[in-house]
Amino acid sequence: MTNASACLPLAFLLNRFSGFTSATTMAFNTSGFSNPVIHPSTGGGSTCISGSITVSINTPGTKLLYKAPQDQMAVAESFVELFQVNSTFGADAAAGGSSVISGEYSIFVKLCLPSDPSRLDEVKTVQLLTHGATLDHTYWDISPNYSYIDVASAAGYATLSYDQLGVGNSDHPDPIQAVQATSQVAVVHELVGLLRTGKLGCYHFDKVVGVGHSAGSTLTQAITTQYPRDFDAVILSGTSANAAYVPLTVAAFNFINANTDPAPQFKGLPAGYLTQQSAVGIQFAFYRYPNFDVNAFRQQVANKQTNTLGVLLTMGGIVAPSPEFNRPVDIVNGEHDLVFCGGNCLYPTDQNAVTLSTFYPAASDGSQTYIAAGAGHCIAAHKSGPDSFKHMIQFLQANKL
Repeated sequence: MTNASACLPLAFLLNRFSGFTSATTMAFNTSGFSNPVIHPSTGGGSTCISGSITVSINTPGTKLLYKAPQDQMAVAESFVELFQVNSTFGADAAAGGSSVISGEYSIFVKLCLPSDPSRLDEVKTVQLLTHGATLDHTYWDISPNYSYIDVASAAGYATLSYDQLGVGNSDHPDPIQAVQATSQVAVVHELVGLLRTGKLGCYHFDKVVGVGHSAGSTLTQAITTQYPRDFDAVILSGTSANAAYVPLTVAAFNFINANTDPAPQFKGLPAGYLTQQSAVGIQFAFYRYPNFDVNAFRQQVANKQTNTLGVLLTMGGIVAPSPEFNRPVDIVNGEHDLVFCGGNCLYPTDQNAVTLSTFYPAASDGSQTYIAAGAGHCIAAHKSGPDSFKHMIQFLQANKL
């Protein structure tokens, strides 16, 4: 990792200041961040800068002929019609034609680095971590035993996790016309540019690796199709070439308008931002009992986030093979992923291998696949999570990243 001439090396700063004091916060170069905070990771093994950044996007969208449902009956009926046999719901909604999604949006980000000062000057690669639907940036840093961020830091990598547009601490624009799959892809592309040009704390990285989970994998994979030079490698978890079980997942969620949920994170959101009604639906879709960490599960339930029909109705439009991406690819799935494997990622054949060959025909010889033993969809929160993290780091090291 290199720094622009106006920036002090992070190793110098960490050696000079002990603890996370106001002096430390002032000493760190936090250019590009609004309201930055210097803090340890949740897992405790990394030093992080958290704050908001402004991202400017101008991307094609879809003029959806659909109004946000104002009550629960309308929410339920939308999904009934979306998933019924021979449904025309999606096609009818997309009949408005193309649009342009343009504007400046505030995106919450967390840049984490090794806490050991002696390792900072050796950091060359940053991993851009994109969470899944109804999750947020905390998926990557759940607790000391379930923090991918800390595992990456210990191996000498920087990470940038963030809240997607319309999620968590990021801006919440129109949930139908602005928060769409293409706008999410545009945000990822802009984040890659900021990391490569040193506009976040003026810390430059030689390599950028895209790491996604679930819908975040779909967004990451879309980048490799539309911008095949953005990432030097990708790690995709909780994904496959089979979307047949997604309706079952959505049904289990029993989506409600988030502003009808008592959780404080949803206060003031407009109709059209949806969240799961109960912990039962979250467990059904994302977890495999008893193979997960109960505290991690409870944390997700307490911090559940949003999804929109703007994203759901446009996500299919960004799914396409990445024939020009000839760099390393790693596909990681829980053995019992319900969302993308129907509960068995080895039936009727290895779904990871099918996914790799389907989407990445030109992937480099260093590409790999991995089945997380006993895990459901949210591999990071399962007891085999540390083994999955170990594999992901070994994949990068094997490819000299």
